[in-house]
Amino acid sequence: MSAPAEILNRTEELLRELCAISSESGNATGIRRVAERLERALTPYELTVEIVEEADAHGAPQPVLIARGPSTGGAHLLLLGHMDTVLPAIEPSVEGRTLHATGSYDMKGGLAALCGALEVLASNGTALPPDLLVVLVPDEESESLISGQSAERWSRGARAVLVLEPGQSTADGETLVAGRRGMMEWKLDVRGKASHSGLAYWSGRSALAAAAEWCAGAQAASRRGNGPTVNVGRIVGGSADFVTDLPQHAAMLGSSRQLNVVSDRAAAEGELRFLTAADGQAMRDELERLAADIAKRHETEIVFSVGMHVPPVDPQGPGAPLIQRTVDLAAGRGMRLDVEEDRGGISFPNFIADPSSTPVIDGLGPVGYGMHIRGEYVDLDSLGRRVALLADLLPTL
Repeated sequence: MSAPAEILNRTEELLRELCAISSESGNATGIRRVAERLERALTPYELTVEIVEEADAHGAPQPVLIARGPSTGGAHLLLLGHMDTVLPAIEPSVEGRTLHATGSYDMKGGLAALCGALEVLASNGTALPPDLLVVLVPDEESESLISGQSAERWSRGARAVLVLEPGQSTADGETLVAGRRGMMEWKLDVRGKASHSGLAYWSGRSALAAAAEWCAGAQAASRRGNGPTVNVGRIVGGSADFVTDLPQHAAMLGSSRQLNVVSDRAAAEGELRFLTAADGQAMRDELERLAADIAKRHETEIVFSVGMHVPPVDPQGPGAPLIQRTVDLAAGRGMRLDVEEDRGGISFPNFIADPSSTPVIDGLGPVGYGMHIRGEYVDLDSLGRRVALLADLLPTL
């Protein structure tokens, strides 16, 4: 299963060109160069392509590429990707059938695969879905302000959403992504009673001890397999002054100052991840009960609150029939596609307007290794397989 050799050669060359451009998040000049190269690659295929500017989380203008098919109005087929990388580019190099390059796996390989698939269809005289809408964003690897807004805005009215994030290698094939975990950020604020630890130890009520017990209990509540997980990202405790103004009192760390005081203030922050909305709510309720129980036993005041909330993508949701269609298309060419029902990372599908009713096919990009690190590479044979898979899939949609 692969693209025709000549088309695959051009697709690989395009990928090398894209990876040679440094387009780390925030580098508007580099990301624009990627957008302009993709504009040239997409224009021949009856797509109207434009590059627009949108403000990122810091108010700086960043390029967004939008390519539209000839159909106007009504529902549309949305295809999402991102042009930014985590690290600045280094010179790409090829070793056998492996391309070592920044962003080759996440996710310039997916962008190149799309362009290769469009060339395959054009060479066969096969028409694209006329309502195809391609949106490529500049900040998915950073604050994701534009990415999230774009996914939410353009998914309204979409009849399906395709995502060019990469799949993963398995022992005898590759993966497609059906489910993504949702996420809640949480905060814990604990107030106790200060006292001298030598003269009046039992008069104090340690906020730090209560917070530490809650954090240990919260992480212990995580469930293996497809269950929800709780991560404690930060915890700090001590005097109220220390906790509320860390920069002012940072010199206390490593010293003997106030070690003889029972802590009257503590704070912790972290996140909760879950595969279904019901799991997320159940774990949230459990954490609130844990906070109430520990507050009572420690005679402290504990406030548990939830901040940013990102919904999950249910692997058994509306995208399941399209996922199966894609698996069957791959099997028809002798390619095994396993379905990831539980990918932990947050990405485009989590931000679409209604993930509970919009079909999603995720993980359409080629496999490789090394997201966000210097050892990143993409499997060029997988690139060929993904070109062929996209060329087979798009006409069926």
